[in-house]
This record gives sequence, C-alpha cells and structure tokens, in this order.
Amino acid sequence: MTNISFNDVNLKEQYSEQCHRSDIDISVNMGKFSLLLPIFSANMPQITETSMAVCMYKNGGRGIIHRFCSIYDNIKMFKEVMDKLKTDDPYAVGVSIGVQKDDQDRFIQLYREGARLFCIDVAHGHHILVKNMMRWIKGENGNFHKDVCLIVGNVATTEGARDLAEWGADIEKIGIGGGSVCATRKNTGVGTPQFTAIQNAKKGLEKYPNVKIIADGGIKNAGDIPKAFAAGADAVMVGAVLAGTTETPGRVYPCPDTDLWNRQYYKIYGGSASGENKVSNGKEHKFVEGVMKTVPFKGKAKYILSEIIDGLKSSYSYSGASNSEEFKRKVKFEIMSSEGKEESKL
Repeated sequence: MTNISFNDVNLKEQYSEQCHRSDIDISVNMGKFSLLLPIFSANMPQITETSMAVCMYKNGGRGIIHRFCSIYDNIKMFKEVMDKLKTDDPYAVGVSIGVQKDDQDRFIQLYREGARLFCIDVAHGHHILVKNMMRWIKGENGNFHKDVCLIVGNVATTEGARDLAEWGADIEKIGIGGGSVCATRKNTGVGTPQFTAIQNAKKGLEKYPNVKIIADGGIKNAGDIPKAFAAGADAVMVGAVLAGTTETPGRVYPCPDTDLWNRQYYKIYGGSASGENKVSNGKEHKFVEGVMKTVPFKGKAKYILSEIIDGLKSSYSYSGASNSEEFKRKVKFEIMSSEGKEESKL
C-alpha cells in the first residue's frame, strides 16, 4: 500500500439535497465535550496562550495551551482564560504536560485549579513513559481522575493508536512529522504521510469506538480539513493556519523588505522542538526536530476560522451531507495523478 498525504487525495462530488449551506451542522462530539467547530489550536509556544485559547472557544473550537513555560505561568494562563470566558465548562481550554516527574506536579496543580482537559504532548507517543504517565493519571483500571479528558500523542501507526486506547486515552493526536515547522522526517527519516496516518489510527481504534481522533499536522488550507475527516479524523489541530494572527503570542515586526510578501508586518513561528524553543526553555540544543520561520501578519484569527467554517459547510454539501456524521458515512475520495494535483493547484 502506498502511503498518501492530503495533496494526493480529492473528494468526489455527489448528489446533494442541501439547499442552504448555512444550515449544515459541522459540530462534532468529542466524548466528554462537543465542538461547534472541529478545530484545536496547536499547543505550541508561538500559537496558543491566553488570547488564542479565548478566541478558539468563542468561535466554537478549543485551544490547548502549550507546556513550555513554568507551572506558575501555565496556571496563570489557564485562570486568565477561564476568567475571560466566564464559563463553568471544565473542558473550555486544554493544558499540556509532558512525561517527566515535574509534569506530575504540573498536572496536580493545574487539576487543583480546575483544569480537566489535559494533553500529554510528546513527539513519540508510543512510548513507555507515555504509558506510565497515563496510568499515573487514570490508574491501572482507568477509575482515577475519571473527570479528566485525556488527549495523548503523537502516533501514526495502527499499533500506536491501539495501545494509547488500551492505556486510557480519550482522544488521540495523530501525526508524525507533518507540521510545516517540523523537521522530524528530514532529520530522522521517521514519519507517515498524514492521510495514511489517520487511516492507520482509525484501523487501530476499531475496538475502541469512543476514542476520538485529532489529525495533527499537514493542514495547509481549509480543503485539507474535510480530507482529514474523510480519512477518519474527528477534528484537526492547526498551527501554521493560525500562525501570524493577532491572537498568537509574540511581537508584530515591521518587514524590512515589503516586496518579500507584499505586506508590511510579520510574526515568528516555530516548532516546539526547534533549537530556539529548546534553548529558550532551558534545554540543550540537542535532538532538534523543528525550525523557526517568519510568517506574514494575518490579523484576527476569527476571520480565518470563518473561512474554514464556510469551506467545511461547502465540502459537506458537495458530499450530500447535512452534518459531520453523515459526511463521514457519505464522503468518497480518489487518488490523484501528478497532473491532477497541478490542475487542482495543490
């Protein structure tokens, strides 16, 4: 079997009775909570802190705050989001932890402050340290911290997805090396094209229908999102799509060469495993699997999210579907030739 990416796939149009695309329901059930917009903002230092998490919730999605800061700053950001949203929804914003001893302390303190949506965020999710952390949080029989919704990743294989479910994952993050600022495949040779990775995970979760899938990586435009759903994902996580927006952390810089993008301003965006991010968080410049780059300043994230909503509803309509579950049942796709990709402007 040939492994394929989103660019290798085209969705097929089908008979539709959807007279008004605005009536199409793109919401999804994620187990302990639902999303009006099936999108998570990436838990990366240049993507999700307070402002992005608030924006995502207000627009129907979710933000996952990154873990590359002190526990104190993590708690501060979480509390700021909850104060701004004025909601009693325990899953309004996600927080991230790793798999080391100090991450147990981070979990305990965030849990005490009311956090219930946790993401175990590591590059290689199919790992004994991940298993140990999951069992520490949920207990051997899954009866400890039952109110916690646990997102775990990343994996890209059938076996990895199956094992995370067996260890207690509620939601799995699928994707190795597909992000625009991720250098894992280039530096290590490891990774699976994203469409196939999602298919692998879906196969691994056949006996775990309640475990949900987040496709993490490879989303370059709105049209890639329904392709991820066609492969088996329930939601997507995006970084590059939102990079450079007002709500992302960091300064807006004037561009010294306005002809470069024909725009005046830019922001910085980088992978969590980039050398710069590792050093800024007190780690050694080793095992670097990410890069830093500049991106044009894009303005408010809500306008990008609005375009995504329109694109999803249109895609559902082309498949003759009125909602997310119906789309998954009805959607059909085909593999494109190189000429087809060029014609599709991919």
